[in-house]
Amino acid sequence: MEQIPREKLEGVLSMFSLTGRVAVVTGGSRGLGRGMALALAAAGADVAPVSRTLSDLEVVAEEIHSLGRRALPVAADVTDEASVQAMVRRVVDEMGHVDILINSAGIVSLKPTIEFPVEEWQQILDVNLRGTFICCKEVGRAMLAANGTAVHKIVNMSSVRGLQGRANDPAYPASKGAINLLTKSLAIEWAQEGINVNAIAPTFIRTDLNAYMLDDDKTREWVLSRIPMGRVGQIWDLFGAVIFLTSRASDFVTGQTLYVDGGWTAA
Repeated sequence: MEQIPREKLEGVLSMFSLTGRVAVVTGGSRGLGRGMALALAAAGADVAPVSRTLSDLEVVAEEIHSLGRRALPVAADVTDEASVQAMVRRVVDEMGHVDILINSAGIVSLKPTIEFPVEEWQQILDVNLRGTFICCKEVGRAMLAANGTAVHKIVNMSSVRGLQGRANDPAYPASKGAINLLTKSLAIEWAQEGINVNAIAPTFIRTDLNAYMLDDDKTREWVLSRIPMGRVGQIWDLFGAVIFLTSRASDFVTGQTLYVDGGWTAA
Protein backbone atom coordinates (compact mmCIF):
# COMPACT_ATOMS: atom_id res chain seq x y z
CA MET A 1 0.00 0.00 0.00
CA GLU A 2 1.35 3.41 -0.97
CA GLN A 3 2.33 5.58 1.96
CA ILE A 4 0.88 9.09 2.04
CA PRO A 5 3.01 11.49 4.11
CA ARG A 6 1.11 12.80 7.11
CA GLU A 7 1.99 16.40 6.25
CA LYS A 8 0.25 16.01 2.89
CA LEU A 9 -3.00 15.13 4.64
CA GLU A 10 -2.67 17.82 7.28
CA GLY A 11 -1.96 20.42 4.60
CA VAL A 12 -4.86 19.62 2.27
CA LEU A 13 -6.76 22.86 2.85
CA SER A 14 -3.59 24.95 2.80
CA MET A 15 -3.05 23.80 -0.78
CA PHE A 16 -5.79 26.23 -1.79
CA SER A 17 -4.25 29.27 -0.09
CA LEU A 18 -2.89 32.04 -2.29
CA THR A 19 -1.11 33.87 0.52
CA GLY A 20 2.07 35.49 -0.74
CA ARG A 21 1.08 35.16 -4.39
CA VAL A 22 0.74 38.03 -6.86
CA ALA A 23 -1.93 37.86 -9.55
CA VAL A 24 -2.51 39.86 -12.73
CA VAL A 25 -6.14 39.88 -13.90
CA THR A 26 -6.94 41.39 -17.29
CA GLY A 27 -10.45 42.62 -17.87
CA GLY A 28 -10.29 43.22 -14.14
CA SER A 29 -12.47 46.31 -13.88
CA ARG A 30 -15.88 44.66 -14.19
CA GLY A 31 -17.82 41.47 -14.76
CA LEU A 32 -16.06 38.13 -14.51
CA GLY A 33 -12.61 39.71 -14.28
CA ARG A 34 -13.56 41.85 -11.30
CA GLY A 35 -15.20 38.88 -9.60
CA MET A 36 -12.16 36.67 -10.06
CA ALA A 37 -9.81 39.43 -8.89
CA LEU A 38 -11.79 39.71 -5.66
CA ALA A 39 -11.88 35.93 -5.23
CA LEU A 40 -8.09 35.74 -5.57
CA ALA A 41 -7.71 38.49 -2.98
CA ALA A 42 -10.10 36.71 -0.62
CA ALA A 43 -7.88 33.62 -0.94
CA GLY A 44 -4.81 35.64 0.05
CA ALA A 45 -3.33 36.97 -3.19
CA ASP A 46 -2.20 40.50 -3.92
CA VAL A 47 -3.81 41.55 -7.18
CA ALA A 48 -3.03 43.83 -10.12
CA PRO A 49 -6.32 44.35 -11.97
CA VAL A 50 -5.78 45.46 -15.57
CA SER A 51 -8.05 47.16 -18.10
CA ARG A 52 -8.00 50.23 -20.32
CA THR A 53 -9.80 52.54 -17.87
CA LEU A 54 -7.88 53.44 -14.72
CA SER A 55 -10.83 55.04 -12.93
CA ASP A 56 -12.78 51.78 -13.06
CA LEU A 57 -9.74 49.84 -11.84
CA GLU A 58 -9.31 52.14 -8.86
CA VAL A 59 -12.77 51.15 -7.63
CA VAL A 60 -11.79 47.47 -7.80
CA ALA A 61 -8.50 48.24 -6.08
CA GLU A 62 -10.40 49.69 -3.13
CA GLU A 63 -12.46 46.50 -2.94
CA ILE A 64 -9.25 44.46 -2.89
CA HIS A 65 -7.82 46.66 -0.15
CA SER A 66 -10.98 46.08 1.89
CA LEU A 67 -10.14 42.37 1.83
CA GLY A 68 -6.77 43.11 3.40
CA ARG A 69 -4.65 42.63 0.29
CA ARG A 70 -2.41 44.86 -1.80
CA ALA A 71 -3.78 46.11 -5.09
CA LEU A 72 -2.05 47.71 -8.06
CA PRO A 73 -4.46 48.99 -10.72
CA VAL A 74 -2.72 49.21 -14.09
CA ALA A 75 -4.23 50.65 -17.27
CA ALA A 76 -3.11 48.72 -20.34
CA ASP A 77 -4.32 47.66 -23.78
CA VAL A 78 -3.97 43.87 -24.04
CA THR A 79 -3.86 44.05 -27.84
CA ASP A 80 -0.74 46.24 -27.75
CA GLU A 81 2.51 44.41 -27.05
CA ALA A 82 4.38 47.46 -25.77
CA SER A 83 1.51 48.32 -23.42
CA VAL A 84 1.49 44.81 -21.97
CA GLN A 85 5.26 44.82 -21.59
CA ALA A 86 5.05 48.08 -19.65
CA MET A 87 2.29 46.64 -17.47
CA VAL A 88 4.35 43.57 -16.60
CA ARG A 89 7.42 45.68 -15.78
CA ARG A 90 5.37 47.85 -13.45
CA VAL A 91 3.82 44.90 -11.64
CA VAL A 92 7.21 43.23 -11.16
CA ASP A 93 8.83 46.50 -10.06
CA GLU A 94 6.11 47.38 -7.54
CA MET A 95 4.90 43.97 -6.37
CA GLY A 96 8.10 41.98 -6.76
CA HIS A 97 6.94 39.12 -8.99
CA VAL A 98 3.98 37.62 -10.85
CA ASP A 99 2.74 34.17 -9.88
CA ILE A 100 -0.72 34.12 -11.46
CA LEU A 101 -2.22 35.44 -14.71
CA ILE A 102 -5.95 35.47 -15.43
CA ASN A 103 -6.77 36.43 -19.02
CA SER A 104 -10.33 37.71 -18.75
CA ALA A 105 -10.41 40.60 -21.24
CA GLY A 106 -12.92 39.85 -23.96
CA ILE A 107 -15.65 41.22 -26.23
CA VAL A 108 -18.48 39.79 -28.33
CA SER A 109 -20.77 40.94 -31.12
CA LEU A 110 -23.72 39.14 -32.71
CA LYS A 111 -24.99 39.61 -36.25
CA PRO A 112 -25.42 37.54 -39.42
CA THR A 113 -22.13 36.58 -41.03
CA ILE A 114 -22.79 38.32 -44.33
CA GLU A 115 -23.45 41.53 -42.40
CA PHE A 116 -20.43 41.13 -40.11
CA PRO A 117 -17.73 43.72 -40.95
CA VAL A 118 -14.28 42.18 -41.30
CA GLU A 119 -12.91 44.97 -39.12
CA GLU A 120 -15.30 44.04 -36.29
CA TRP A 121 -14.45 40.34 -36.65
CA GLN A 122 -10.77 41.23 -36.41
CA GLN A 123 -11.34 43.43 -33.35
CA ILE A 124 -12.93 40.51 -31.48
CA LEU A 125 -10.06 38.21 -32.45
CA ASP A 126 -7.58 40.90 -31.41
CA VAL A 127 -9.00 41.40 -27.92
CA ASN A 128 -9.95 37.81 -27.16
CA LEU A 129 -7.14 35.84 -28.82
CA ARG A 130 -4.29 38.23 -29.62
CA GLY A 131 -4.65 39.82 -26.18
CA THR A 132 -4.53 36.43 -24.47
CA PHE A 133 -1.45 35.44 -26.47
CA ILE A 134 0.41 38.69 -25.77
CA CYS A 135 -0.32 38.53 -22.04
CA CYS A 136 0.70 34.86 -21.86
CA LYS A 137 3.88 35.68 -23.74
CA GLU A 138 4.94 38.67 -21.63
CA VAL A 139 3.79 37.44 -18.22
CA GLY A 140 5.18 34.03 -19.11
CA ARG A 141 8.51 35.67 -19.83
CA ALA A 142 8.53 37.16 -16.32
CA MET A 143 7.53 33.82 -14.82
CA LEU A 144 10.32 32.00 -16.64
CA ALA A 145 12.83 34.55 -15.40
CA ALA A 146 11.73 34.23 -11.77
CA ASN A 147 13.79 32.34 -9.23
CA GLY A 148 12.30 29.85 -6.80
CA THR A 149 10.37 26.61 -6.89
CA ALA A 150 6.77 27.89 -6.86
CA VAL A 151 4.58 26.68 -9.70
CA HIS A 152 3.20 29.60 -11.69
CA LYS A 153 -0.38 29.56 -12.96
CA ILE A 154 -2.00 30.94 -16.10
CA VAL A 155 -5.77 30.70 -16.54
CA ASN A 156 -7.30 31.72 -19.86
CA MET A 157 -11.00 32.49 -20.18
CA SER A 158 -12.68 30.31 -22.77
CA SER A 159 -16.40 29.63 -23.14
CA VAL A 160 -18.82 26.86 -24.00
CA ARG A 161 -18.79 28.65 -27.34
CA GLY A 162 -15.23 27.43 -27.83
CA LEU A 163 -16.70 23.94 -28.14
CA GLN A 164 -20.07 24.67 -29.72
CA GLY A 165 -20.77 27.11 -32.52
CA ARG A 166 -23.69 29.50 -32.75
CA ALA A 167 -25.54 31.16 -35.61
CA ASN A 168 -24.91 34.88 -36.13
CA ASP A 169 -21.72 34.64 -34.07
CA PRO A 170 -18.77 33.99 -36.41
CA ALA A 171 -16.08 35.67 -34.31
CA TYR A 172 -16.51 34.89 -30.60
CA PRO A 173 -16.62 31.07 -30.87
CA ALA A 174 -13.65 31.17 -33.25
CA SER A 175 -11.64 33.16 -30.71
CA LYS A 176 -12.57 30.87 -27.82
CA GLY A 177 -11.89 27.66 -29.74
CA ALA A 178 -8.45 29.04 -30.58
CA ILE A 179 -7.87 29.88 -26.90
CA ASN A 180 -8.52 26.23 -26.01
CA LEU A 181 -5.73 25.08 -28.33
CA LEU A 182 -3.42 27.94 -27.36
CA THR A 183 -3.87 26.78 -23.76
CA LYS A 184 -2.84 23.24 -24.68
CA SER A 185 0.17 24.38 -26.70
CA LEU A 186 1.51 26.64 -23.94
CA ALA A 187 0.87 23.94 -21.34
CA ILE A 188 3.03 21.50 -23.28
CA GLU A 189 5.78 24.05 -23.92
CA TRP A 190 6.01 25.16 -20.29
CA ALA A 191 5.18 21.88 -18.54
CA GLN A 192 8.73 21.46 -17.26
CA GLU A 193 9.30 25.18 -16.70
CA GLY A 194 7.09 25.58 -13.64
CA ILE A 195 4.12 27.14 -15.43
CA ASN A 196 0.71 25.49 -15.52
CA VAL A 197 -1.65 26.73 -18.23
CA ASN A 198 -5.36 25.95 -18.09
CA ALA A 199 -8.65 27.51 -19.17
CA ILE A 200 -12.08 28.04 -17.65
CA ALA A 201 -15.07 27.80 -19.99
CA PRO A 202 -18.29 29.15 -18.47
CA THR A 203 -21.79 29.21 -19.86
CA PHE A 204 -23.97 32.30 -19.40
CA ILE A 205 -22.86 34.01 -16.19
CA ARG A 206 -25.04 36.93 -15.12
CA THR A 207 -23.18 40.25 -15.14
CA ASP A 208 -24.16 43.88 -15.66
CA LEU A 209 -23.06 43.49 -19.28
CA ASN A 210 -25.45 40.69 -20.20
CA ALA A 211 -28.32 41.28 -17.77
CA TYR A 212 -30.38 42.84 -20.56
CA MET A 213 -30.18 39.55 -22.49
CA LEU A 214 -31.02 37.33 -19.54
CA ASP A 215 -33.90 39.58 -18.51
CA ASP A 216 -35.51 38.97 -21.90
CA ASP A 217 -38.05 36.18 -21.35
CA LYS A 218 -37.42 34.42 -24.66
CA THR A 219 -33.64 34.48 -24.31
CA ARG A 220 -33.74 33.39 -20.69
CA GLU A 221 -36.10 30.51 -21.52
CA TRP A 222 -33.74 29.33 -24.26
CA VAL A 223 -30.67 29.58 -22.02
CA LEU A 224 -32.34 27.69 -19.18
CA SER A 225 -33.45 24.97 -21.60
CA ARG A 226 -29.77 24.29 -22.35
CA ILE A 227 -28.58 24.12 -18.73
CA PRO A 228 -29.49 20.86 -16.94
CA MET A 229 -29.09 22.52 -13.53
CA GLY A 230 -31.92 24.85 -14.51
CA ARG A 231 -30.37 28.18 -13.62
CA VAL A 232 -28.06 30.83 -15.01
CA GLY A 233 -24.56 31.00 -13.53
CA GLN A 234 -23.52 33.66 -11.05
CA ILE A 235 -20.06 35.20 -10.83
CA TRP A 236 -19.32 33.33 -7.61
CA ASP A 237 -19.89 30.04 -9.43
CA LEU A 238 -16.44 30.63 -10.94
CA PHE A 239 -14.67 31.13 -7.62
CA GLY A 240 -13.98 27.46 -6.88
CA ALA A 241 -12.60 26.84 -10.36
CA VAL A 242 -10.33 29.87 -10.37
CA ILE A 243 -8.95 29.22 -6.87
CA PHE A 244 -8.30 25.57 -7.74
CA LEU A 245 -6.50 26.38 -10.98
CA THR A 246 -4.36 29.13 -9.43
CA SER A 247 -3.39 27.28 -6.24
CA ARG A 248 -1.03 24.43 -5.35
CA ALA A 249 -4.06 22.13 -5.42
CA SER A 250 -3.74 22.02 -9.23
CA ASP A 251 0.03 21.56 -9.50
CA PHE A 252 -0.41 18.39 -11.59
CA VAL A 253 -3.14 19.86 -13.80
CA THR A 254 -2.19 21.57 -17.05
CA GLY A 255 -3.53 21.95 -20.57
CA GLN A 256 -7.14 21.49 -19.46
CA THR A 257 -10.32 23.44 -20.12
CA LEU A 258 -12.63 23.31 -17.11
CA TYR A 259 -16.28 23.79 -18.05
CA VAL A 260 -18.29 25.72 -15.46
CA ASP A 261 -21.61 25.41 -17.21
CA GLY A 262 -24.25 23.72 -15.07
CA GLY A 263 -24.09 20.71 -17.39
CA TRP A 264 -24.50 22.63 -20.67
CA THR A 265 -21.79 20.69 -22.52
CA ALA A 266 -22.86 17.36 -21.00
CA ALA A 267 -26.34 17.54 -22.46
